[in-house]
Amino acid sequence: MTVRKKNVFYVACLLLLSGICQACGSSDGPVMAPVKGDVTIDGTPLPQGDIIFEPADGKGSASAGVIQQGHFEFSSSVGRKKVLIFASRKTGKKGDFGEDVMESYIPKKYNTDSELIGEVSPDADNKFVFHLEQTP
Repeated sequence: MTVRKKNVFYVACLLLLSGICQACGSSDGPVMAPVKGDVTIDGTPLPQGDIIFEPADGKGSASAGVIQQGHFEFSSSVGRKKVLIFASRKTGKKGDFGEDVMESYIPKKYNTDSELIGEVSPDADNKFVFHLEQTP
């Protein structure tokens, strides 16, 4: 499975689980709030990617959205969140079945080893701006 397919699969699973949890209709579910913001990489809006807000304490459900032209907007459960950002691009190579081979180009410190933190509040604007750099 290519990196892009893994990222899409991971985000799709999180969205599905989040939707199932919300569809249960329990009033005891997490309090949700709209979040929005911008993501740049090396000073340029990130063309396309995925963003995930995970509970910083590891308890509860994650929320995810799509980044398009550097902007994202979705609903997240409230609280302190660890933010993960993924994006991939074509390598110019072809796979066994002629498909484009993709590579992740976002440094691990913004996804698998994320250092990004955000606080989602039910009564705040919840606008986040993340300036990523590819160089260490």
